[in-house]
Amino acid sequence: MQSGFRKFHSTESLMVSLLADIFHALDRGHVTLLSLYDISAAFDTVDHTILLDRLSASFGITGPALSWFQSFLTDRSVSVVFGPTRSSWARLTYGLPQGSVLAPLLFVLYTSDLAGVLGPLGVLSHQYADDTQAYLHGPAATAPFMVERVLAASAALDQWLSSNRLRLNQDKTQYIWLGTRAQLAKIDAASLRLRFPNVHFSSSVRDLGFVLDPLLTLSNHVNGLSRSCFYYLRQLRAIRKSLPMHAITTLVHALICSRIDHGNALFIGLSSVNISKLQTVLNAAARLIGGIAKFDHISSYIRDSLHWLPISQRIQFKVCALIRNCLTGSAPSYLLTLCTSVSTLPNRSSLRSSARGLLVVPRVRTSTAQSRSFAVVGPASWNLLPQSLRTELLSLTFDQFRKRLKTFLFNSADTDPGRGRL
Repeated sequence: MQSGFRKFHSTESLMVSLLADIFHALDRGHVTLLSLYDISAAFDTVDHTILLDRLSASFGITGPALSWFQSFLTDRSVSVVFGPTRSSWARLTYGLPQGSVLAPLLFVLYTSDLAGVLGPLGVLSHQYADDTQAYLHGPAATAPFMVERVLAASAALDQWLSSNRLRLNQDKTQYIWLGTRAQLAKIDAASLRLRFPNVHFSSSVRDLGFVLDPLLTLSNHVNGLSRSCFYYLRQLRAIRKSLPMHAITTLVHALICSRIDHGNALFIGLSSVNISKLQTVLNAAARLIGGIAKFDHISSYIRDSLHWLPISQRIQFKVCALIRNCLTGSAPSYLLTLCTSVSTLPNRSSLRSSARGLLVVPRVRTSTAQSRSFAVVGPASWNLLPQSLRTELLSLTFDQFRKRLKTFLFNSADTDPGRGRL
């Protein structure tokens, strides 16, 4: 469950899996207690002896290969330069070389046993480098028991880190309850404060760059994203007349579009208000590039000149790309479990849906899980594509896949009556 520094893994894939788990629990009428942990100066406190022992005992690296790692880690020195001043050289007896290619991989190997610490306590977990997420589902009535188990996991995590010369940053540890409004209302917050006075439950947390609120509306995240994008748009507007078209287009892609597209698979099923806010940012960016007045029509310019997909189609594009990675086996294992072909089910292999290459869409009870969970929306979105297109997309390289899918979504947007509201 480690997603840091691994091919085809990202903060987005991790968060998609986490939210799918939470929406599944929500569909069962449960709440989720999520705890976020951070390791202080993680790369700088790695013990070389422990690391080399772990490489040998846990991963079978011996002989010249182990000696090579030992040579890479030891006898290093560091000096700090600040302006014209330079400190004396000091020998590094701990830590991984910052900026090296091997350092991230070695840290992942060093902390590979963390999941084994939390699993026996019945707590689910994900890791991204030195950030660890532990979470637990259960009925609202069992909230005190859930807090006790998570605190036990926190203590076990702290003990493991201490024994490996690492330190848990208590100041950055956060706890938050997630669920529906009705289920969260059943949690007796007053009794929890009395029973666990040292535990503070947040109303909003930042998890790997995404702002989560108890109802998972992502409104705080969208508002922060909009503010950030409009800040950069104001800076770019001040120099717009001094830049050629290709330069301003490149800057908008780097500063605005990249922010909107980052992690947008989490925007599945967002409210129309939040989708509208993101579309407003995209429209403002297009007006800046084209020098179009605030109240002039913009949709034709976005479509014909910039070739940008509307926000809804951009989200659908990312979801289908993740499903494609699952079907080709390049997605993380925790996402592969969310994507099951009908043809692999023994009791449904003879159905027509099996021959058509359809995916299993899990049955859920609540509209929230039906519209927000990747485990439901992902397979459903893939099944809605024409059969010939699904077959074609799986035979293409990823770059060809992106071009072909974008063309299809462009045609779909042209026939979508909502596109006129851009």
